[in-house]
Amino acid sequence: MTKNRLYLKSLTPDGKTGLCGIINVTPDSFSDGGRYNTIETAVAQARHLIAQGANMLDIGGESTRPGSHYVEVEEEIQRVVPVIEAIRKESDIVISVDTWKASVAQAALKAGADIVNDITGLLGDEEMAQVVAEASAGAILMFNPVMARPHHTSATIFPKFGFQDVFSAEELTRFATFDIVDLMWAFLDKSLAKAKEAGIERSQIMLDPGIGFGLTKRENLILLQHLHEIHQAGFPIFLGVSRKRFVVNILEDAGIEVDPETDLGYQNRDIASSHLTSIAASLGVEMLRVHDISYHKMATEIGDAIRLAQGAEDLTLRQYK
Repeated sequence: MTKNRLYLKSLTPDGKTGLCGIINVTPDSFSDGGRYNTIETAVAQARHLIAQGANMLDIGGESTRPGSHYVEVEEEIQRVVPVIEAIRKESDIVISVDTWKASVAQAALKAGADIVNDITGLLGDEEMAQVVAEASAGAILMFNPVMARPHHTSATIFPKFGFQDVFSAEELTRFATFDIVDLMWAFLDKSLAKAKEAGIERSQIMLDPGIGFGLTKRENLILLQHLHEIHQAGFPIFLGVSRKRFVVNILEDAGIEVDPETDLGYQNRDIASSHLTSIAASLGVEMLRVHDISYHKMATEIGDAIRLAQGAEDLTLRQYK
């Protein structure tokens, strides 16, 4: 039995940028590993994120950070499904499951998830596209640079994504000559073809430019410069920049405290990430995947206000007291 289709462009019907709160049910995620890896702590965090203004929650049971390790399917299911079921008992918030494994996605959708957030863009598991299509679920398709150029220096520190090699040796050789924007589209074109073949409607799809996955600092920034191309192709954008390494590096180069063991360093990572959120909101990015809703809520309000300026009240502001 299929769910009613969730049309992803309508997640924030007021036209404002939405915020997707991250809940990593893992012991080893790069930023919050081990903090929410019980049902009780995960559900408490879900309540907290919802109260802060999250439009959506992203539940993940496998870390994809550099140096992380493969999680067996059954273990991943045991991590995410009870949390999804518990959240669903008390909230109708939109839930995505962060997985590239079809069996995990199928179990999560049955438990109440609405969207599959696949960092392999439906290419890591041959069965994934069919699972999404049969459930009429939403799909977030990410450009995965690690898969498109596995031998690149920035990619070798990541785990292997997917059950099989997606690209031929000839394709990988050709990809090595592409600039990063062309490489993104070469990958996403293959993902979109996979989705179309399975019967997934375009209205069910968001695209993610894969910020932070096996990219150099320059490449991350260039992809952010070219977000408009995703809109021009007719797709909403799902963007994850929260606490990413290139953001931290920008602060480090400026001599700003970023040590996560200090309160100031931890806070600065979120403040810097929220500046990117404000820029993204001003560009019309539909959904931002973030760790701390409060900082990013303020950022989206500013970015959205700039983008939607023509609809703002023509108010004469009072003088400061």
